Amino acid sequence: MKKKALVVILTCILFIGIIIIVSYAVGGKKPFKDLEPSEIVSATVRLTPPDTTIQIEEIEELTGYLNDVVIYNEDNSYTEYSGQGVIFTLKLSDGTQTEVMGYNPFFVIDGVGYKTKYEPCQALSAYANRLLNDENANIILEAPPRLTVTSDETAFDTLLGAYVWQKRNSDGTSTETQTDSPHPLDCESLLFKYETSETTAALNFSENPSSILNIQCWNEKHWNDHDASSENIDIDSYEIELKPGGYIYEVVAEWDTKKSGYGGIAHYYFYIQVLENEQ
Repeated sequence: MKKKALVVILTCILFIGIIIIVSYAVGGKKPFKDLEPSEIVSATVRLTPPDTTIQIEEIEELTGYLNDVVIYNEDNSYTEYSGQGVIFTLKLSDGTQTEVMGYNPFFVIDGVGYKTKYEPCQALSAYANRLLNDENANIILEAPPRLTVTSDETAFDTLLGAYVWQKRNSDGTSTETQTDSPHPLDCESLLFKYETSETTAALNFSENPSSILNIQCWNEKHWNDHDASSENIDIDSYEIELKPGGYIYEVVAEWDTKKSGYGGIAHYYFYIQVLENEQ
């Protein structure tokens, strides 16, 4: 009888456990269902790709999407997946900070991944992309954006030189950073010579500047000669004409700080040789 009673008890425990697991898997839970807009002091979202961070102004709309998120069992295999992640950083009124990422079919809370209900997570991702595509989006630039140059269907990185950069602090004040760098003609060991058969190149910023202040170049025969005169280069819709032969180029661009509180002036260098066409 005792053995039979023990079997019954174990069966009941197992049955209850199965009910709990199934109930959790089917119904899930809403980790932010009680979150109120007033509890969020500020919020940003970073979309990766394209590695862009946006300041969120409409906290109430964001809160609504977070309220609807449903998570199931813990699952950190999201690190094995590829795709776009939308990472929200929430600064809360109690002084804490929370980072959540929508990454269907996962939702990650402060580094812990969970399987998630598709529709609410997809709505959160779509919301982030709408912010990205809004022409009035408040883009946060913690540092000068990346600049790549494309010519002859090949893209290559440029070298970031000196810059002056402003960042907005959480208390509304600003912090300015100034860096120095060698003269472009002193960077021979830092710049790889890219070769192209084309006579034009396109400038591709990860975030377009407010304006391009100047583009100049020096012939490669003037390495380490600071007294050498430079030549100005015209630009048309981020496309420049390349000088024949080998030249070192400097691009100076500016990002306006008035809207977001982030921006400044940055210098970029690259070294490219236009190959002669074989007859």
